[in-house]
Amino acid sequence: MSEMLAIRDKIRDILRKYDEITTPIIRFVGALIMYISINSLFGYSALFGRGIVIFLLSVISALVSSAVVVLIGGVVILVNAISVSLEVALLFIVLFIAIYCMYMRMFPDCSWILAFVPIMYMLNLQYAAPLVVAIFAGYSGMVPTVFGVVLYHFATCTEEVNSLLLSATDEEKFQPLNYMVETVFKNESMILTALVFAIVIAVTYFVFRLPIVYAQYAAVGVGGICNILFFMICSVGLDVENVGMGSLLLGTIIGVLIAYIAQVCKGLVDYSRKESVQFEDDEYYYYVKAIPKFNVPAKNKNVKKMTGEPEEKAQVLQADAIQEKINSRTANRNGQGNPANVQAGPNRNQVNRQNRNI
Repeated sequence: MSEMLAIRDKIRDILRKYDEITTPIIRFVGALIMYISINSLFGYSALFGRGIVIFLLSVISALVSSAVVVLIGGVVILVNAISVSLEVALLFIVLFIAIYCMYMRMFPDCSWILAFVPIMYMLNLQYAAPLVVAIFAGYSGMVPTVFGVVLYHFATCTEEVNSLLLSATDEEKFQPLNYMVETVFKNESMILTALVFAIVIAVTYFVFRLPIVYAQYAAVGVGGICNILFFMICSVGLDVENVGMGSLLLGTIIGVLIAYIAQVCKGLVDYSRKESVQFEDDEYYYYVKAIPKFNVPAKNKNVKKMTGEPEEKAQVLQADAIQEKINSRTANRNGQGNPANVQAGPNRNQVNRQNRNI
């Protein structure tokens, strides 16, 4: 455990020391993954299928705020939706306004969840998403997680609409807008999945915030159990399709591992050193419970490597001791000679005159 904490501290120190370099790089990589995922889900426009365009958008996203990155991603999806149908683009505009104006402008720190949930769907690890979101975002991650589920199903439905439009002989008989509304917004499987994700996030973060011993670790286990139980109930009792037990178990296990690693990075709590403090002021009594985190003590030792004969080593040690004595005497003299350190008193001439008078 101490080695893991030491590695964590080294990585954290490097990121803090070179923050001006590492932060844009991390944002660039995250934006690049997001735009590649958008092309995988909505790859209908030739403009954003070019590598140079994706690279330039990633560079711009690394230098702007998270809210602007969400806006750029929405514009990219909109252009791809227009390439399919104007009705699909109109429906996405309504959905994006609901996402951006109602939530993302107020909580820009949760914008990464909109890209994270569809990416986990693409990796067939969607059941790990609520556990990771609960540890990193808490209650504020519930709404963007629901929007992420809707966005992924919107992308799959757009692919179906595109294939139907390409194969349809009479376009007037096929109405993309009605098909999208019926397929996406009346999809019981999608609605129940989004609901279960929100409940798992709420339960996990509720246990995470409880003032009990090992709450941070218990929350991950409770969230994983609730994730499996709720989806099993939905698949068996409510006849919800597309719930594979293998992907459910694998995704939950991976979500638990990621959540535990995230908790280690945030800080492990040492409950054996728990302290309780009580104090008061003019208006309140305060009862505070303080629990320290595990920290690796910094090693700050100056070791002098000495080579040579024993007589040479003794001479070097003696020279170091003499130099230390000289430095201490010099410091003492400087302290005594400083006018700020000497109290005011009679000078020698005044003392001699007093002695003569006596």
